[in-house]
Amino acid sequence: MESGKDITQKVRQGYAEIAATGCGCCGSSQPDKLASQVGYSAEELAMLPDGANMGLSCGNPTALADLKAGQVVLDLGSGAGFDVFIAARKVAPSGRAIGVDMTPQMLDKARASIGQFTAKTGLSNVEFRLGEIEHLPVADASVDVIISNCVINLSADKPQVWREVSRVLKPGGKICVSDLALKKPLPETIREMAIALVGCVAGAVSIDQTVEMAKAAGLANIHWTEKEYAFDIMEDCNDHLYQSVKDALPKGQKLSDYIVSINLTAEKSVAETLTPVQKELIAIGASVTAHCQSCLIWHLDKARQDGASEKEIDMALSIGKAVQKGSVSAMESFVNEQQGRCVPSHESICTFKETKQEQDPKSGKSSCCGR
Repeated sequence: MESGKDITQKVRQGYAEIAATGCGCCGSSQPDKLASQVGYSAEELAMLPDGANMGLSCGNPTALADLKAGQVVLDLGSGAGFDVFIAARKVAPSGRAIGVDMTPQMLDKARASIGQFTAKTGLSNVEFRLGEIEHLPVADASVDVIISNCVINLSADKPQVWREVSRVLKPGGKICVSDLALKKPLPETIREMAIALVGCVAGAVSIDQTVEMAKAAGLANIHWTEKEYAFDIMEDCNDHLYQSVKDALPKGQKLSDYIVSINLTAEKSVAETLTPVQKELIAIGASVTAHCQSCLIWHLDKARQDGASEKEIDMALSIGKAVQKGSVSAMESFVNEQQGRCVPSHESICTFKETKQEQDPKSGKSSCCGR
């Protein structure tokens, strides 16, 4: 089985070739026809810079998003900028559209189109950043809407993508995804095909798995719908990549027997909710403070299962130790105070000075800290 790094590199190389040749893998050799069939309007397509639509869509996430002026929109795997340019018009004039892509050649293509987009629309509210969707170059809680079009399935670490989605969304923000999902397991011959991977097919998971990953990342109000017709459109295309996958299928089978095209939306709670990883990190610190070794072992294991990094775990342990030390110190000062003594080393807790001791008129004992 290939490693995550190998898969990422294979996808990057595949899309670099697509950027150079203009040949689509998730779509059609007639990109405008495909785009109109999956929900893009003629007006939207007319305002695009030349070459932005490469036939890589399997839906229209910008329509799902119901974008409003002033919003900050982030496109995961933005390619040549197709959905970014469409979103930018919807959130103008005060909103921004940001695209993130890990393929430098795609990024160059998108950035080269900004001037033409500005000339057509008068807008300069688009930005393209180099980065992986598993490690977004975007600040925490800074995005109103995330869109993604036939990209998340390419990731070798989908749970991490969903955690990043949750991190960068503002409370109340949402994600709108058009992607592919499995109806039943793919034949092993197809799963092993690099072409299928770049074509979004081999990386597909079930709808239930996708929903569980979104939930585990702390997202809520998750809704999805199937769009079998959209995948049938792609299946009938003349693109050589999809033809290769189709040729590898068992006799009498077609792609739509295995794959369905879906729209999925999810929201980040307005009241900030903790993700499972965050909950486990807090529990690790609490276990250290409580001197509960069995608790600590359990929560360390659970945190790693949920995807916490070793750096995050180390920080949780350090915080737990610091809190433990502080609580011991504070308790020692409190006990000393109850015994009528003050210890200079704990003056932050007990500020009593020996020269200012007062007598308790009832007990005749000195009271600490002037109490």
